[in-house]
Amino acid sequence: MNPVSSPTAPASGERKLRAQERRRGTLYVLMLLLGFLLGLGLGLSSAGDGRLPALPPALLWIGVGLIATAAGTLTLVWLRRADEVEIADQLWSGFVGLQVFLIGAPCWEMLAAAEAAPPVNRYVVYFTTTAVTLATYLWRRFRRG
Repeated sequence: MNPVSSPTAPASGERKLRAQERRRGTLYVLMLLLGFLLGLGLGLSSAGDGRLPALPPALLWIGVGLIATAAGTLTLVWLRRADEVEIADQLWSGFVGLQVFLIGAPCWEMLAAAEAAPPVNRYVVYFTTTAVTLATYLWRRFRRG
């Protein structure tokens, strides 16, 4: 006698949500690992006089290509798993960060050219843009509760 298997029960909303959060957590870990490896590589390569060692240009291009491919792949996987609320949070944070960059950098450049402000520091511009983008994202993400 062939036992007839019963159809599997549909996944509950809570189980789907937990699975989605687990996949998102895995992506967070992979992105953090990529960032750690990039930082470690830059830290080790800039020991001493602060410049990259004399590596063959082809090796540098291969390394940059691998980094870009890994980051792009993680980004695509992330976006495919994001829901419409997550996309809206990213849209808002990206827009606000872009506005800080597009308005702040030229204004600082103009003030520096008039000697009313110190010369433009690219690291300050980069990290300020990133911090505002992250703060906007976190504010939108966690204000929902």
